[in-house]
Amino acid sequence: MKSLLEGPTGVFVAILDFFIVNVAIPAMQRDLHAGPAAIEWVVAGYALVDGSGLVLGGRLGDVFGRRRMFALGLALFALTSVACGLAPDAGSLVAARVVQGAAAAVLAPQVLAVIRTAYSGAAQARAVNAYALTMGLAAVFGQLVGGVLTRADLFGLGWRACFLINVPIGAAALAVTWRVVPESRATGAVRLDLGGAVLVTLALGARCCR
Repeated sequence: MKSLLEGPTGVFVAILDFFIVNVAIPAMQRDLHAGPAAIEWVVAGYALVDGSGLVLGGRLGDVFGRRRMFALGLALFALTSVACGLAPDAGSLVAARVVQGAAAAVLAPQVLAVIRTAYSGAAQARAVNAYALTMGLAAVFGQLVGGVLTRADLFGLGWRACFLINVPIGAAALAVTWRVVPESRATGAVRLDLGGAVLVTLALGARCCR
Protein backbone atom coordinates (compact mmCIF):
# COMPACT_ATOMS: atom_id res chain seq x y z
CA MET A 1 0.00 0.00 0.00
CA LYS A 2 1.72 3.16 -1.16
CA SER A 3 -0.29 5.26 1.29
CA LEU A 4 -1.33 4.68 4.87
CA LEU A 5 -4.61 6.51 4.24
CA GLU A 6 -6.97 4.19 2.39
CA GLY A 7 -6.70 1.13 4.69
CA PRO A 8 -7.22 3.05 7.94
CA THR A 9 -10.03 5.02 6.28
CA GLY A 10 -11.86 1.81 5.48
CA VAL A 11 -11.37 0.49 9.00
CA PHE A 12 -12.33 3.85 10.48
CA VAL A 13 -15.76 4.00 8.83
CA ALA A 14 -16.45 0.34 9.65
CA ILE A 15 -15.68 0.79 13.36
CA LEU A 16 -17.17 4.29 13.52
CA ASP A 17 -20.49 3.05 12.19
CA PHE A 18 -20.89 0.65 15.09
CA PHE A 19 -20.57 3.42 17.69
CA ILE A 20 -21.99 6.41 15.84
CA VAL A 21 -25.58 5.17 15.93
CA ASN A 22 -25.73 4.86 19.73
CA VAL A 23 -26.25 8.57 20.30
CA ALA A 24 -28.71 8.80 17.40
CA ILE A 25 -30.96 6.01 18.71
CA PRO A 26 -33.54 8.26 20.49
CA ALA A 27 -34.00 10.47 17.41
CA MET A 28 -34.09 7.41 15.17
CA GLN A 29 -36.73 5.78 17.34
CA ARG A 30 -38.95 8.88 17.33
CA ASP A 31 -38.62 9.52 13.61
CA LEU A 32 -39.28 5.93 12.50
CA HIS A 33 -41.75 5.07 15.28
CA ALA A 34 -39.56 2.06 15.97
CA GLY A 35 -39.98 -0.33 18.88
CA PRO A 36 -37.16 -1.44 21.20
CA ALA A 37 -36.59 -4.71 19.32
CA ALA A 38 -36.13 -2.96 15.97
CA ILE A 39 -33.73 -0.43 17.45
CA GLU A 40 -31.74 -3.21 19.09
CA TRP A 41 -31.38 -4.91 15.72
CA VAL A 42 -30.13 -1.69 14.15
CA VAL A 43 -27.07 -2.06 16.37
CA ALA A 44 -26.88 -5.83 16.84
CA GLY A 45 -27.61 -6.76 13.22
CA TYR A 46 -24.58 -4.81 12.02
CA ALA A 47 -22.28 -6.15 14.73
CA LEU A 48 -23.43 -9.76 14.34
CA VAL A 49 -22.97 -9.95 10.57
CA ASP A 50 -19.70 -8.02 10.68
CA GLY A 51 -18.16 -10.15 13.43
CA SER A 52 -19.30 -13.50 12.09
CA GLY A 53 -18.35 -12.72 8.49
CA LEU A 54 -14.74 -11.63 9.01
CA VAL A 55 -13.24 -15.07 8.33
CA LEU A 56 -15.19 -15.46 5.10
CA GLY A 57 -14.31 -11.89 4.09
CA GLY A 58 -10.62 -12.55 4.65
CA ARG A 59 -10.79 -15.75 2.62
CA LEU A 60 -12.47 -13.95 -0.27
CA GLY A 61 -9.49 -11.58 -0.34
CA ASP A 62 -7.05 -14.51 -0.39
CA VAL A 63 -8.82 -16.05 -3.37
CA PHE A 64 -10.03 -13.11 -5.46
CA GLY A 65 -7.51 -10.42 -4.51
CA ARG A 66 -7.33 -8.20 -1.45
CA ARG A 67 -7.46 -4.87 -3.27
CA ARG A 68 -10.46 -6.03 -5.27
CA MET A 69 -12.32 -7.15 -2.15
CA PHE A 70 -11.32 -3.98 -0.28
CA ALA A 71 -12.74 -1.84 -3.10
CA LEU A 72 -15.88 -3.99 -3.33
CA GLY A 73 -16.44 -3.80 0.42
CA LEU A 74 -15.86 -0.05 0.47
CA ALA A 75 -18.27 0.55 -2.42
CA LEU A 76 -20.93 -1.66 -0.85
CA PHE A 77 -20.43 0.06 2.50
CA ALA A 78 -21.04 3.47 0.90
CA LEU A 79 -24.14 2.22 -0.94
CA THR A 80 -25.63 0.66 2.18
CA SER A 81 -24.90 3.86 4.07
CA VAL A 82 -27.15 5.63 1.56
CA ALA A 83 -29.81 2.96 2.14
CA CYS A 84 -29.53 3.46 5.92
CA GLY A 85 -29.66 7.23 5.62
CA LEU A 86 -32.74 7.15 3.40
CA ALA A 87 -34.56 4.32 5.18
CA PRO A 88 -38.31 5.11 5.34
CA ASP A 89 -39.06 2.76 8.23
CA ALA A 90 -37.40 0.64 10.90
CA GLY A 91 -37.54 -2.59 8.89
CA SER A 92 -35.73 -1.03 5.96
CA LEU A 93 -33.10 0.39 8.29
CA VAL A 94 -32.48 -3.00 9.94
CA ALA A 95 -32.16 -4.70 6.54
CA ALA A 96 -29.73 -2.05 5.32
CA ARG A 97 -27.67 -2.34 8.51
CA VAL A 98 -27.37 -6.12 8.09
CA VAL A 99 -26.04 -5.72 4.55
CA GLN A 100 -23.78 -2.91 5.78
CA GLY A 101 -22.33 -5.34 8.33
CA ALA A 102 -21.59 -7.79 5.51
CA ALA A 103 -19.81 -5.01 3.61
CA ALA A 104 -17.69 -4.25 6.68
CA ALA A 105 -16.83 -7.96 6.97
CA VAL A 106 -15.51 -7.94 3.39
CA LEU A 107 -13.69 -4.61 3.81
CA ALA A 108 -11.92 -4.86 7.16
CA PRO A 109 -9.87 -8.11 6.84
CA GLN A 110 -8.15 -6.91 3.69
CA VAL A 111 -6.40 -4.06 5.48
CA LEU A 112 -4.19 -6.17 7.73
CA ALA A 113 -3.58 -8.66 4.92
CA VAL A 114 -2.35 -5.88 2.61
CA ILE A 115 -0.20 -4.43 5.39
CA ARG A 116 1.40 -7.84 5.90
CA THR A 117 2.21 -8.28 2.21
CA ALA A 118 3.08 -4.69 1.25
CA TYR A 119 5.33 -3.75 4.18
CA SER A 120 8.18 -5.30 6.12
CA GLY A 121 10.30 -4.40 9.10
CA ALA A 122 9.87 -0.94 10.60
CA ALA A 123 7.46 0.15 7.86
CA GLN A 124 5.15 -2.74 8.69
CA ALA A 125 5.28 -1.85 12.39
CA ARG A 126 4.30 1.76 11.58
CA ALA A 127 1.44 0.55 9.38
CA VAL A 128 0.13 -1.75 12.13
CA ASN A 129 0.37 1.11 14.63
CA ALA A 130 -1.62 3.35 12.27
CA TYR A 131 -4.23 0.59 11.95
CA ALA A 132 -4.53 0.16 15.72
CA LEU A 133 -4.63 3.92 16.32
CA THR A 134 -7.39 4.30 13.73
CA MET A 135 -9.51 1.62 15.40
CA GLY A 136 -9.09 3.31 18.77
CA LEU A 137 -9.96 6.76 17.44
CA ALA A 138 -13.03 5.42 15.66
CA ALA A 139 -14.28 3.83 18.89
CA VAL A 140 -13.56 6.93 20.98
CA PHE A 141 -14.96 9.52 18.60
CA GLY A 142 -17.85 7.50 17.18
CA GLN A 143 -20.39 8.61 19.76
CA LEU A 144 -19.05 12.17 19.78
CA VAL A 145 -19.41 12.45 16.00
CA GLY A 146 -22.87 10.89 16.18
CA GLY A 147 -23.97 13.44 18.76
CA VAL A 148 -22.57 16.39 16.83
CA LEU A 149 -24.16 15.31 13.54
CA THR A 150 -27.53 14.63 15.13
CA ARG A 151 -27.61 17.92 17.03
CA ALA A 152 -26.32 19.95 14.07
CA ASP A 153 -29.22 18.65 11.94
CA LEU A 154 -27.30 19.31 8.72
CA PHE A 155 -29.69 20.09 5.86
CA GLY A 156 -32.50 18.87 8.08
CA LEU A 157 -31.14 15.31 7.95
CA GLY A 158 -30.95 14.78 11.72
CA TRP A 159 -29.78 11.24 12.59
CA ARG A 160 -29.60 10.30 8.90
CA ALA A 161 -26.39 12.33 8.57
CA CYS A 162 -24.69 9.73 10.79
CA PHE A 163 -24.95 7.29 7.89
CA LEU A 164 -24.72 9.64 4.92
CA ILE A 165 -21.39 11.04 6.15
CA ASN A 166 -19.85 7.72 5.06
CA VAL A 167 -20.65 8.39 1.41
CA PRO A 168 -18.15 11.21 0.64
CA ILE A 169 -15.52 9.55 2.84
CA GLY A 170 -15.95 6.20 1.11
CA ALA A 171 -16.05 7.76 -2.35
CA ALA A 172 -12.81 9.67 -1.74
CA ALA A 173 -11.02 6.54 -0.50
CA LEU A 174 -12.40 4.43 -3.34
CA ALA A 175 -11.27 6.97 -5.94
CA VAL A 176 -7.60 6.37 -5.12
CA THR A 177 -7.71 2.72 -4.03
CA TRP A 178 -6.85 1.29 -7.45
CA ARG A 179 -3.89 3.65 -7.76
CA VAL A 180 -2.25 3.35 -4.35
CA VAL A 181 -3.24 -0.07 -2.98
CA PRO A 182 -1.23 -2.97 -4.48
CA GLU A 183 -3.08 -6.14 -5.40
CA SER A 184 -2.17 -9.36 -3.60
CA ARG A 185 -3.66 -12.76 -2.95
CA ALA A 186 -2.66 -16.02 -1.32
CA THR A 187 0.03 -17.95 -3.19
CA GLY A 188 -0.22 -21.56 -4.32
CA ALA A 189 -3.35 -23.55 -5.03
CA VAL A 190 -6.03 -21.57 -3.26
CA ARG A 191 -9.75 -22.20 -3.46
CA LEU A 192 -12.77 -20.97 -1.60
CA ASP A 193 -14.13 -23.67 0.69
CA LEU A 194 -17.61 -22.23 0.73
CA GLY A 195 -19.07 -24.98 2.93
CA GLY A 196 -16.35 -24.57 5.56
CA ALA A 197 -16.59 -20.80 5.41
CA VAL A 198 -20.35 -20.92 5.96
CA LEU A 199 -19.94 -23.29 8.92
CA VAL A 200 -17.34 -21.02 10.53
CA THR A 201 -19.56 -17.99 9.94
CA LEU A 202 -22.58 -19.74 11.46
CA ALA A 203 -20.52 -20.89 14.44
CA LEU A 204 -19.21 -17.40 15.10
CA GLY A 205 -22.69 -15.97 14.67
CA ALA A 206 -24.12 -18.47 17.16
CA ARG A 207 -21.41 -17.60 19.66
CA CYS A 208 -22.13 -13.88 19.26
CA CYS A 209 -25.83 -14.53 19.95
CA ARG A 210 -25.16 -16.34 23.24
